[in-house]
Amino acid sequence: MKKLIRKRRHMAYVRRYIVELQWDSLNTMLVASKTQWNDDVVRALDNNARLIRKYERRRRWLTF
Repeated sequence: MKKLIRKRRHMAYVRRYIVELQWDSLNTMLVASKTQWNDDVVRALDNNARLIRKYERRRRWLTF
C-alpha cells in the first residue's frame, strides 16, 4: 500500500513539474517576443523543452 501511495505522489509531482515547465516556457516566449530574442532565452527554452521531454517519458513509465 505504501508503494502505491508513494508512486501516486511521485506521479502528481511529475505532472506538476511538467505543467510548471510549460508555463515557464510560454511566459519566456511571450516576454522574449515583446523585448528581444537572445542566446540566453533560446538556451533556456531549449533546456525547458529537454526537461519536458524527460519528464513526459518518466510519466509514461510511471503509468505501468
